[in-house]
Amino acid sequence: MVEKKCLIAVDFDGTISTRDVGYSFFHHFSGGKNDELLPFWKSGEMSTRECLIREAALVKTSKEQAFKFLEDFKLDKAFPEFVKTCREQDISLTIISDGLDFYIEFLLNKFDLTGIKAISNKAIFENGGISIMFPYDNRRCQSCGSCKEERIEDLKKQHQGEADVVFIGDGYSDVCAVKAADVLFAKKDLKKYCDDNSIEYLDYDDFDDVKSKLVDLGYMKGLS
Repeated sequence: MVEKKCLIAVDFDGTISTRDVGYSFFHHFSGGKNDELLPFWKSGEMSTRECLIREAALVKTSKEQAFKFLEDFKLDKAFPEFVKTCREQDISLTIISDGLDFYIEFLLNKFDLTGIKAISNKAIFENGGISIMFPYDNRRCQSCGSCKEERIEDLKKQHQGEADVVFIGDGYSDVCAVKAADVLFAKKDLKKYCDDNSIEYLDYDDFDDVKSKLVDLGYMKGLS
């Protein structure tokens, strides 16, 4: 029996997708030149917005070439069933990404996962490359493209604070989300960040793990 209500917010790159699609895209189509920017981004010397704009300036590709490149990427094998469970149990699920819309939409469509709300930055293909737009304004954050803490705050307001927010992530771009999530699932770099900063989280390997723990916590119904 479900004891508590929740909203689920989930990162895309390396969380839903098995690899970091955004990094792989920029690395491939910049000939690896984007790697020079990443230490400045990870250290906080460069914001995500600046990093994405500078990475985009290095990219040479057509839309067709970009989509062909995306064909090899896969999603967590348990994610489709997780989405199905959320829909059956009327649990809101939103993708909150600091990556780019085109590859999120492409891969969701490829795996028949249309209809999931996705919040992200936007890429425009033009003149043999891409430019980046930022549809979501940050009220306070100076670090992110679209701040996950602020997007989670928006979700809470939309639901009038009647449900806890569960956030599922894996990397440095998820650090702001930690501040706003009521329940946090972390792995890889996000897990290390939480360990280094004594932040409570739930470990996971895939979305089967997440589902099992949400059942244990009383947010999801288990098998009857």
